[in-house]
Amino acid sequence: MRCTFSPRSGPEPSVCGAGAGRERCLFTSVMMLGALFGLMASPAVRLPLVTIFVVIGIPLLTFAVAAPSRIGLARELGLLLRGLEAAALSLLLSVVGRFDDARAVHLRQRVRVENAYASGTGPLAQIVASDPLRLHHLRRLGLLGAVLAVVAGNALPLVFPQTYTWGDDAGALGVLALDVVTIGLASRLVSERMAIRLLETTHALGGGSIWSARARVVPLSAMLGTAMGAVGALVVLATAAAASAVETSWLFETDMVAAGLWFIRETAPLALPLGVGIGGVMGAAAGLAQPPQR
Repeated sequence: MRCTFSPRSGPEPSVCGAGAGRERCLFTSVMMLGALFGLMASPAVRLPLVTIFVVIGIPLLTFAVAAPSRIGLARELGLLLRGLEAAALSLLLSVVGRFDDARAVHLRQRVRVENAYASGTGPLAQIVASDPLRLHHLRRLGLLGAVLAVVAGNALPLVFPQTYTWGDDAGALGVLALDVVTIGLASRLVSERMAIRLLETTHALGGGSIWSARARVVPLSAMLGTAMGAVGALVVLATAAAASAVETSWLFETDMVAAGLWFIRETAPLALPLGVGIGGVMGAAAGLAQPPQR
């Protein structure tokens, strides 16, 4: 969502136009819900190209329009890798008892994230510069959602052993590693964009006293988070299906397109509720995290 600067002048300039922000936020929510209902009603048993477009192309296009990248995919991947590096280094320093150094590494990563999103000149840069704590709050929720997605995706062979498998002992480790990397990478990028979109939305809809802002924003942000979570779950599911097709080709002689579509049909009823739940929690938490009235 792109918001225009308010023409008002004063000690407290508004970052986003309130009217335009609300209209665009509501339009995005309605658009995503409409796309989701269309996906649920459309048959996924047609020709392979039509099926791929319906169950993979539409979620990708919808999510790309509704939650676009604000800093570019390359910088998102860079922040992800540097975050993993900082987490591993902080853990190692904590194990050896150097807690101050571990805290310094953690704070350096926080500053790196803030600088990445505040480096532009648009509304998001103003939001991050004025209230960076909300950015980190939503990113932590997104990280929790990504961890839940990784755990849920790799627990499928344990919960449904008749449907999913890691293969024999020789290839099980490779299958597990590919699943962790694929689902983890996709879910973290999706949750990161959801967090930024929710940050922009709640800022545009906020204002006034804390409790009145929460009563006004939480229902809308929860609805938007739910819709983005559902569509984002389909994006992650499509990525996991591609990995599953490759893994299946390691174990059996099979058609990779058919294997990927089978994985989507079997796993979508499980992935959608998880995505809806994660997105709803992120949206409600974003609406509750209102800055104090000035």
